[in-house]
Amino acid sequence: MMKKSLIGLFVGAAFMPIQAQALDLMHAYEFALNNDPTFRSAAKENEAGQANRVIGRSQLMPRINYSYWTAANNLKQSGPAYTGGPNQIYNKAYPSDNQTAQLTQPIFDLGALARYRQGIAQGDFADAKFAYQSQDLIVRTLQAYSDLLFAQDQLNYQTAERDAYHEQMKVNQRVYEKGEGTRTDLLESTASFSLAEAKVIEAQDNLENAKRKLEAMMGEPIKSSREVKKLSNNFKIQPIFPKTFEDWKEIALGSNPELTAMSHQIEIARQTYQQNKAAHYPTVSGFVSWNQQKSYTVVTVSQESLQSMVGVSVNVPIFSGGETVGKTSQARAGYEKSQADYDATRDRVITELKKQYDSVSSSLQRVEALMRAVSSSSELTRAMRKSIQGGVRINLDALLADKAFATAQRDLAQAKYNYLLSVLKLKQQAGTLTVEDLEKTATYFQLDAGRTGYN
Repeated sequence: MMKKSLIGLFVGAAFMPIQAQALDLMHAYEFALNNDPTFRSAAKENEAGQANRVIGRSQLMPRINYSYWTAANNLKQSGPAYTGGPNQIYNKAYPSDNQTAQLTQPIFDLGALARYRQGIAQGDFADAKFAYQSQDLIVRTLQAYSDLLFAQDQLNYQTAERDAYHEQMKVNQRVYEKGEGTRTDLLESTASFSLAEAKVIEAQDNLENAKRKLEAMMGEPIKSSREVKKLSNNFKIQPIFPKTFEDWKEIALGSNPELTAMSHQIEIARQTYQQNKAAHYPTVSGFVSWNQQKSYTVVTVSQESLQSMVGVSVNVPIFSGGETVGKTSQARAGYEKSQADYDATRDRVITELKKQYDSVSSSLQRVEALMRAVSSSSELTRAMRKSIQGGVRINLDALLADKAFATAQRDLAQAKYNYLLSVLKLKQQAGTLTVEDLEKTATYFQLDAGRTGYN
């Protein structure tokens, strides 16, 4: 299911006209599929890992070798032709060639069998690791997308705070000039305004950094952060299924890609141990050989020979100076280490699963509380502006109310982003996260009225 969805999105991203599109979550993900360097590296790593299946299988397959050589020979002999006879010099030039073909087939080789099984485990490990990295791309896309939106929210908040302090500074300035205020109040408000202005600059830098981070994943420039679909006002938290943490834990223990990869890593280490252990045992191979020689030696000049053989070779290890024992002990320690690593990974996965489960479970109360805070701040803002019209309040009061309203909106948006991320991370830890989950998450975002596209 995951691979089919990824293929469809690869094709869709390749033919999507980006100029006329508004950037939304799914568009960002589709571009990341093609352009995110981390994911492209993961795809090639998986491709390399799958080759281990063929490499492992080759250990049990027959091997055929052919060799050929030819040479031009110049022979010079000197000496008496018979005892006591005169010295004679004999020169002869002749060509020689040799060709051999041989087929060998393992018959009994525990090491080759272990390498074959290890190749399968390595291919399965690559599959599990790529499944995790595919799910991680989904989470990273939402993280980068929401980070950009939250950076914009943070800039809005810092701007509101700066404006409030600026208005307060002007009020204190007027009061001080009339002799009704103190210089201390004026200096404090000026310092607060300067600090708030610095925070606005910092927020602008953070927004630009968040924009560049998403651009790096997508491989496409974003015209403006304001051209990105924002959270919809019709935000509704959905109940999670299954409901109990124990059910989620059971799913994670059977489906989490990291745990699956670690279980294959254990098998890889076990087969490494079996390979080294197999060095204690003999190996048996069958072979078929064919050899043709012409003028191979001095005494066979102008002679041609043809030889074929069918047989069995047995190799019995007797003593290797302790190398086999040492490597076997080393591999056994590596195997036991991989088991301990699996336990550590399982504990970490369950801890993260519980963290995300608790976050999702408490999101409803947290979001509802912040929604009430936003509603109250909105009412306060409207009341302040009416009071200003009636001459009861001044602009500073309204700006302070706007600041409180912006703070509540920022905190509410962050709570919503955290909820959406927690849902995906919960499913990621359980090993059930799919592209369809991201598509559902994308429905929480909408483009504001009057927005245009992006480049």
